[in-house]
Amino acid sequence: MQVGDDFKPEMFATITWSLWNRRNALHFGREALPITKISSAACTLLHDFINSQTPKAPISRIAIWHQWHSPEQGFVKVNFDAAHFKHKNSAGRGVIVRDWRGANLGALSVPTMLSSTVVDLEALACLRAVQFAADLGLQRVIFEGDSTTIISAISKGTLNLSSFGSIVDDVWHSLPSFSSVIFSHVNHLGNIVADALAKKAFSIVGCHIWMEALPLDIAELVNFDVH
Repeated sequence: MQVGDDFKPEMFATITWSLWNRRNALHFGREALPITKISSAACTLLHDFINSQTPKAPISRIAIWHQWHSPEQGFVKVNFDAAHFKHKNSAGRGVIVRDWRGANLGALSVPTMLSSTVVDLEALACLRAVQFAADLGLQRVIFEGDSTTIISAISKGTLNLSSFGSIVDDVWHSLPSFSSVIFSHVNHLGNIVADALAKKAFSIVGCHIWMEALPLDIAELVNFDVH
């Protein structure tokens, strides 16, 4: 491939990363993006990444060390996130469950009523993640979200009198369903699939659950996300 003067290094990095993740998908028996679509998919990923940044945020590199990391074998990881749709006066919650290979075990996107604060939405997303994991009969689970406030509140396990305190209590009452539970905070870049699922709720009606094949846009993110 001949690289012109206007071929940006971040585009080259994105294509290289997409090819690497396609190899991972084939190696672990997951659905892989056709090689003929790598270039267009990389353009879309880079475009979405750049658009998600604030004007002052650096966009010259993709920080792969902040990507999703697989749990140790025997555990599953459940990522959750919430999205606020200001113009629609509503919100969305997204959850994805993956095993140690990065394979999808279940994902959901659900619209919800707008809560009073962003942290309340994050708490509701966490509760939905715990309920979803319990419904799937999972036992050894790592719950991962990008809200420091919610992860800290649940990890402390003490009485919480904040607006989301009752939601945290509901989370705690659901935990006996599991044999081993860990709550972990992750950088936003390590939570991009759950974030995309939460935003997907903007255009759907009711709760959508995917147990096997994911929507193409989400599947591409999963392949890109695994590290």
